[in-house]
Amino acid sequence: MLDSPTTPSEIEDIDCDFDSIINFRDVGKTVNSFLGQKVLKEGLLFRSAKLDDASPKDRLRLTEVYGIKSVIDLRSKTEHLNAEEKHKLFHKTLPLKVTGLNYTRIILPSHRFELFLLWQLSWFNIFKFLLLYLTNRPPAISLISQHALAPRGLAGLAIDTLTYSGPSLSLCLSSLSTFPPSPTIIHCTQGKDRTGLIVILVLLILNIPPQAIEHDYHLTNSSDPLIRNIRLEEVREVGLPDSFADTHAEMVMAVTTWLDKRYGGVEGYLDTIAFGELKRRRLREVLLGYRPQALSKSPETSIHITKSETSI
Repeated sequence: MLDSPTTPSEIEDIDCDFDSIINFRDVGKTVNSFLGQKVLKEGLLFRSAKLDDASPKDRLRLTEVYGIKSVIDLRSKTEHLNAEEKHKLFHKTLPLKVTGLNYTRIILPSHRFELFLLWQLSWFNIFKFLLLYLTNRPPAISLISQHALAPRGLAGLAIDTLTYSGPSLSLCLSSLSTFPPSPTIIHCTQGKDRTGLIVILVLLILNIPPQAIEHDYHLTNSSDPLIRNIRLEEVREVGLPDSFADTHAEMVMAVTTWLDKRYGGVEGYLDTIAFGELKRRRLREVLLGYRPQALSKSPETSIHITKSETSI
């Protein structure tokens, strides 16, 4: 049984001595450290910001030290195009992808979500956006950021993602449920919002206490101030306010409250996006390391455990 106490030496070290990979952590380790016992299997689910700038040492740490085998990249087509252009300028001697890793691209938010955002604009701004998008994509992205993304706020966008990107979310969760378990790192650009939402869903499925979920989510803010400056540059580059560089104080509560009110909980929501009980059971078996039904009957257990689309 995975119930041995976590020692101080095992407490997570965010970013973990990488040269150019930020917001990196082992989700199992951060949750176990917070709870004071080993509930999740460690070394299976990692999260970070983008890997594009990884140095040769970083690439070796990912594959040899952490044993990571797979990458789930949540970025949009536009983000990938920008990443390719920057990589050509600054990292000509290294491939964009880390050699030896299996990459899966799951675009989040989905095309349906982006159409929803487009319809939040006035007719004038819709016309302006389409014209800019065909001629000069960055200003088009800034326009939709300022007039559609920013007014929704981080929590609003998370709920919109749940509403309009169900198939992409289901595909991502399924990719984390494969047998035999494969150490996987999931990332978007900053490893904060889209990545954070996926991890929140995973931990809710595993019935992890909300305080532990919040702990992992807010670790993004504990990074070096210089790293926050990087996030600030990135959000300003796409026309978003500085508040988008940080985590949202009530994100986990906002998501769980919405799921409870709309679907009666996370499981009701997951049923609607084709991530049913059998798939949830498989995810639990992968990340908990045992069948949770057996653990839930154990009297000494302190934590009761139950239960691609195109883009602009």
